[in-house]
Amino acid sequence: MRRILVVDDHAMVRKGLISILSLQQYCGQPLQCDEAGTAQEALEQLGCHSYALVLLDISMPGQGGLELLPVIRAQWPDTRVLMLSMFPEEQFALRALKLGAFGYLTKKEAADELVLAVEQICAGKRYLSLQLSDLLINQALEGSDTGHPSHTSLSNREFQILRKLAEGKSLKAIALELDLSIKTVSTYKSRLFIKMGFASDADLIAYANSNNLL
Repeated sequence: MRRILVVDDHAMVRKGLISILSLQQYCGQPLQCDEAGTAQEALEQLGCHSYALVLLDISMPGQGGLELLPVIRAQWPDTRVLMLSMFPEEQFALRALKLGAFGYLTKKEAADELVLAVEQICAGKRYLSLQLSDLLINQALEGSDTGHPSHTSLSNREFQILRKLAEGKSLKAIALELDLSIKTVSTYKSRLFIKMGFASDADLIAYANSNNLL
């Protein structure tokens, strides 16, 4: 029996995904779906069970999918991760793939697209939508980040802190959430301000909103 963990902070979304997947068989094996509403619940489930695949929402309160993804890949390298997001591919897909995701699926996709993605990943393949394939091809042809949004040049930690600042969180709140010192968070903030050319928090928030990063 293959076991899948669905991680999303919205109960109705989890139930909907599970209802779709529970009707399927993969490689001739029945499927069991577990669920988690937070990163902490997901880590607890992963510590108790062996999962072939984790369906991971990119945006959750506290630790989000992009923060949880490298933890899963480091601690459970045999568990594959399919990122789920309401954001289009150009916003987060390439970063998710670089962090170790085996695929990226937007929540607007039809149920049969979800089934196909899970089938491919459970079979050991990566899932690339047409839009994501185009992004990868364009990036390869360009040979650089020229033409890509400025935030793609940020490190994963800088990008993580940019999003949390854009949500209106204080340096102290971010430090507590990420288990960092306030000084460290402040340093990351300074670095990303220099890289992005921000003059104020208002510039950061405006950029995040215009690039659909929230």
